[in-house]
Amino acid sequence: MKEKNIKVLINGKRFSQQDMNVWKKSRLKKAYRTLHIKIPQNVTLSEMNRRLTKIKVQFSDDEIRRILRKKLFLSRYVMKIACILSGKKRRASRTTILAKGITADKFSQMLDSLMVEATNENRKVNLSVYPEHYVLTPDKNGVLEVIETTGNAPIPVQFFITFGDENGIIEPKNPQFKYQSAGVAKLKDGTVIGGVRHQFRNTSDGMECRLVVEFPVLCPKTIVKAHQKHLAVEFTNWLIWIIEN
Repeated sequence: MKEKNIKVLINGKRFSQQDMNVWKKSRLKKAYRTLHIKIPQNVTLSEMNRRLTKIKVQFSDDEIRRILRKKLFLSRYVMKIACILSGKKRRASRTTILAKGITADKFSQMLDSLMVEATNENRKVNLSVYPEHYVLTPDKNGVLEVIETTGNAPIPVQFFITFGDENGIIEPKNPQFKYQSAGVAKLKDGTVIGGVRHQFRNTSDGMECRLVVEFPVLCPKTIVKAHQKHLAVEFTNWLIWIIEN
């Protein structure tokens, strides 16, 4: 199994496959409820995820937006207020992943493709890697629209990441990491809500990922802390897919 070649660390402690499965199961159930779909019973975790991915892929992005429109309206309002009151102060969610069998340059290259190239295959992969990914679609300029539930937030949020635009990101670039996926995150009206700085470097037998997501400082600590698990699951699954492909 490819995941045996992947080690996840949260706050310096191992986040095991069992830990990941417990978290993923809870988020799968939440995603089914969010999309108003009956939760399947007596099926494996992988089958539960496979069915959810199949359903999400069958919806268009517009259909997803319509289903979630009330929740997105509320989260947009909450995030706007949080950003205004937070100013430039941020909280950061951090997760580290060590992987064998893949180099940082190859991973970075393929992750960039998943983030900025709008293909049916990329859409399916991006929706499959985390239960509460609802839209991850780049526009013709490479700006990635994201609709997801961050951490253990009660409702999903919509934001847009411009990769390569680091204006407003607080986390500094680490010169020891040659590759990165970084960009500022904004609401639809242009309000900066945070950003991502995911950095990658080669190791003796693979690569190291240092993953960082910035939130407004008024974002509850529980959500920021839970988002470490979100990062663990989605990047582990991206890694597995990239290694296999």
